[in-house]
Amino acid sequence: MFQYFISNIRSAAALIGGLLSESARSCPLCRTPARGIQLKADIRASLPANAALLGICRACASEIPWIGPIACAVCGRPDPCGDCARRDTAHFICSRSAVRYNDRIREWLALFKYRGDERLAEPLADMLDIAFRRLEAMLQSRMPGHRWDAVIPVPVSSERLAERGFNQAERLAELLCSRRSLPLCKLLHRTLHSEKKSLQSRLARLKSAEGLFVADNTAVHAFVEGMSRPGPVNLLILDDIYTTGSTIEACSEAVSSAIQRYLPNRNVQVYAVTLARS
Repeated sequence: MFQYFISNIRSAAALIGGLLSESARSCPLCRTPARGIQLKADIRASLPANAALLGICRACASEIPWIGPIACAVCGRPDPCGDCARRDTAHFICSRSAVRYNDRIREWLALFKYRGDERLAEPLADMLDIAFRRLEAMLQSRMPGHRWDAVIPVPVSSERLAERGFNQAERLAELLCSRRSLPLCKLLHRTLHSEKKSLQSRLARLKSAEGLFVADNTAVHAFVEGMSRPGPVNLLILDDIYTTGSTIEACSEAVSSAIQRYLPNRNVQVYAVTLARS
């Protein structure tokens, strides 16, 4: 009888311990208890086994607006894109994004960028990784052996950096580059402090990006000096949101022009990935 009593106590303790352990694992996005794997198989297959996003709860998983088939081969938008149809300059080849920019993504990015919620960095970087893997798969299918020479985060102004304490694009780029063994290169400066893009009209966004970025000549020189392989120079611009493409275009023009001055006989190819596409 005593052994039976002890056995029952141990079984109950194990059950309670298991429940507590399971409920202690919180969703990386909303912090509520999360059980089981909620992401779709194709998304899970693109992430490493230790990805933070694999611990997402059912509610958050259902609210991620993943981009599936795309309608625009340039910007990766899932709907027909008037911006790319009107495009008359082409300093970057194409861009890919992981999710649509809806209210939920806006909320998570705002908590990360403006409230400094560093715990959101990894799950957001996981989403960005999905966009990167899709772009990488497309390029490898067309150009087997394709390699990246530099991943370049879009810089923020010194005023914005002081306000937030960090550059969100740079933080996401650090996590992606560390995971995928990619070369992170800070080759750009932002010349002016501008109004937040979310508060600007489409025309204002296009105009505000003109001359907004310049190459860091010292960093570009060091980058070029370190180039050891022949062939095209493959660059990847990284940002959190793609809206009109004006920021990606301005960054691409600034960095490709600077590298071309050092390497006039090399083809500089610029691509982009962002977490969200508005």
